[in-house]
Amino acid sequence: MKINLPEIDLKTVQTLGSLELQDELGRPVGRYFFGKGQGRTVFLFGKYKGTFKTHAECRAFIDGVLAVIPSPFS
Repeated sequence: MKINLPEIDLKTVQTLGSLELQDELGRPVGRYFFGKGQGRTVFLFGKYKGTFKTHAECRAFIDGVLAVIPSPFS
């Protein structure tokens, strides 16, 4: 499974925003929250949550979650 994580430049964000995260087939798998001064929060599969400063940390969190859980769609 692969989850697309859009790269957001927090310098240009004026308010708290969020995006739905989807897998490669377009199925919803979580939310991505971001905001200037708020950082970035990734919430996956209704139970895995992490708050980070950089896009790379968010990507690493997603990859780590996917590495240790069985596919929730199998």
